[in-house]
Amino acid sequence: MEEDKENQIVGLVKASSNILSQFYQDLAQPSVKAVGQALATVFELCPNSLLSLKLWSEKRKLHFQKHLSEYAKKLEDIPVEKRCEVDTQVGTPIVERLTYTTNDEIADLFTTLLAMASNVDTKNRAHPSFIHIIENLTPDEAIILRHIKDLDYVPYCEVRAKGSDGYDILENCLTTLRYDLQLDYPQNIGAYLSNFVSLGILIGNRDLMIQLNASEDYERMLQCYGLEDLKNELVPSRYAAIHAKKDFYIITPIGKLFLRACIK
Repeated sequence: MEEDKENQIVGLVKASSNILSQFYQDLAQPSVKAVGQALATVFELCPNSLLSLKLWSEKRKLHFQKHLSEYAKKLEDIPVEKRCEVDTQVGTPIVERLTYTTNDEIADLFTTLLAMASNVDTKNRAHPSFIHIIENLTPDEAIILRHIKDLDYVPYCEVRAKGSDGYDILENCLTTLRYDLQLDYPQNIGAYLSNFVSLGILIGNRDLMIQLNASEDYERMLQCYGLEDLKNELVPSRYAAIHAKKDFYIITPIGKLFLRACIK
């Protein structure tokens, strides 16, 4: 029985070494050994030949090595006595996705989640469903989530204009995020927040107390948007009135767990 266990350990070490040797010359480095130990079973279930097929181009290899190095740095922050082997239900799909993920923002979410699964004190936070959430995010959305990590709610306004034929929506999701963050596509903020709702990170709500607490946010977003200038320009020449409907999203319990698990 003891001999079988030792053979199994030897097999795990060999599987890790075969894979890591493609990316590191010195497998005795503490950081490399830590990666091999944490992902031993994951690498055993992802044979060297299969991983080589996934990393068929030099560009893919470079990206994967970069992601492994980032993961290794995060492992260094975990005390040695707290490190543990990653559950394959979490580790295997993450390693697979890291073979083709090129964006640093998205890769950081994956490696942070992997590091959470490598710590006996935090592995309970590493829910497998979070992998699905990450792979359905854009780089802009990753930036937004990093910004709202410590918030409880995200205020926004819908700007409406009253005309002869009813209401026109001038802005369906105006938030301060558009002005606070450097996004590739700030015009997509409404779609990004809707995606967070579909993924279970946010949920719509209405609460007067929260709206009162967020009054400065509403004031700032409407000032940045230029609401008063818009009224002067379009009322009454085109519209009878323009007003902002205040609303907000709250971060769900599963959303908070996701943010704690995937954003350091």
